Amino acid sequence: MDETRLRELLDDALADEPPMGQVAQRALRAGLRIRRRRRILTAAGVAAAVAAISVGIATATAPPIPQPPVLGPPDGFIWALDNSAGTATAITPGTGVLGKRVRIGGDAAAVSFSPDGRIMYVAHDDTNRVTPVNAATGAVGRPIKIGKFPDAMAITPDGKTAYVANIHSNTVTPINLVTRRTGTPIKVGIRPRVIVITPDGRTAYVLNQNQPTGGGYGSVTPITIATGRPGPPVEVGNSPLAMAITPDGKTVYVANSGPIRGTTGTVTPIATATNTAGPPIRVGAGPWAFAITPDGRTVYVVNLGSDSVTPIDVTTGAAGPPIQVGRNPQLIVITPDGKTLYVVNVGNGHDGSVTPIDTGTNTARKPIPVPGSPLSIGISPDGKNVYVGSFQPGAVTVISTTTNRARHSVLTGQRGPITVVVAP
Repeated sequence: MDETRLRELLDDALADEPPMGQVAQRALRAGLRIRRRRRILTAAGVAAAVAAISVGIATATAPPIPQPPVLGPPDGFIWALDNSAGTATAITPGTGVLGKRVRIGGDAAAVSFSPDGRIMYVAHDDTNRVTPVNAATGAVGRPIKIGKFPDAMAITPDGKTAYVANIHSNTVTPINLVTRRTGTPIKVGIRPRVIVITPDGRTAYVLNQNQPTGGGYGSVTPITIATGRPGPPVEVGNSPLAMAITPDGKTVYVANSGPIRGTTGTVTPIATATNTAGPPIRVGAGPWAFAITPDGRTVYVVNLGSDSVTPIDVTTGAAGPPIQVGRNPQLIVITPDGKTLYVVNVGNGHDGSVTPIDTGTNTARKPIPVPGSPLSIGISPDGKNVYVGSFQPGAVTVISTTTNRARHSVLTGQRGPITVVVAP
C-alpha cells in the first residue's frame, strides 16, 4: 500500500465515515508517517518494516502470494491477524496460548467462510481480488479478479456463490465458487457497503451508502440470486452503515447513522416478502452495529453517538429504553445461547473496555477493561470465551463469559491493529 492509497483511505475516514472514529483516523495518519519513514530508511539502505493499517473491523487478511494463513482444520481455533505485521497467529481457545504465526500480508477488506468452514475467502481492497484459502491445509487458490475496492462479501447458504460489493465501482461481483469464475457485475446503488443473504438463499440485500459525504439518503438493492437481477432499490435513511437480517429471513434492519453526534438516529425495517420499508424506528444517535438474538425476537443496536445500546422488539417494532455502555461503542456480539451481549467501547484511544449486557433484564454489567483501543471482537463457538483485538498495543484479550472477567491479554509482538477471526 503506497502513500497515495493511504491518503485516499484517510480522506474516506474523514469525509465518508466520521463514525469510524478518531482511532482509525490516527491509525491512517500513523500509516502515512510510517510510509514516509520507510522511504527514507530504504533510500539509506536500512530495512524497514511494512505497515498495513486497518481502516475498519475487517475479518481477515491474505495476499495472493506467497504464504497463506493456515486456519484449519476448522475446529474453533481463534486467529489474531496483525495488520501492521501482515501476520496471522493461531491462539488456542480458552488458554490464549500462541501457536503458529503465518505471514499473510495486509489490506483485506472482508472475509467469508464457506458454510462448512473449510474455505476462507478474503477480499483485498489493494489488489481488487478475492483469494481462496484452504482452511485445513493453508493452500492458496488462484486469486479471483473482482471490481474496484471491495468492501463487503457474503456467501449463499449452499456455498455455491459469493457476492462481493465493490464500493468504488458501484457493483456487486458474483463468484461461482465451484469454478471460481466471476459473473457479470451487477449494478447497484452508490457506494455499496454491506451484503446480507436470506437464510433460504433466494435474495441478497446490498446496502448502498449513497452520498460519500453522508449528506444524503441511502438505499438497499435486493438481488434475486437465481437470476442475478437487481430489483428496485428500497430507500432508507441518512448515511446507512450497518445492516442485519433476522434468523427467519423476514426482516432486514438498516442502521441510518447520520448525523453521528445528533440527538437521535433511526433504524429502517424492510419486509423481505414485499421489499418495502416500514416506519423508521428512533434509537440513539449514530446507530452503528447490530446483534440479533438467536430466537429472532430482539434486535440490539449500538449507538455510537450516545454511548448506548437500544433493544428493538421484532414483533412490535418498538424500541425499548436505551442501555448505557462505555465511551464510543462500535461493536457488539451475542453468545450462542442469546443470554449475554458484549459491547466493544473504543473509548478515547487508550482506555477501551467491553460491557456485558444481560439480555434477560437488558441491564449492563461492570465494564471489563482491555488494553489500548479495542477494534474487533469474536466469540468462541462454544460461547465460553470472548476474544478482543486491540490496537497500540497489538493484543488479544481473552474474556470468560462465565465470570465476565479478563483471563489475560496476549501480546502479539506488534502494535496492531489486531483483528480476531473465529473459524467455524
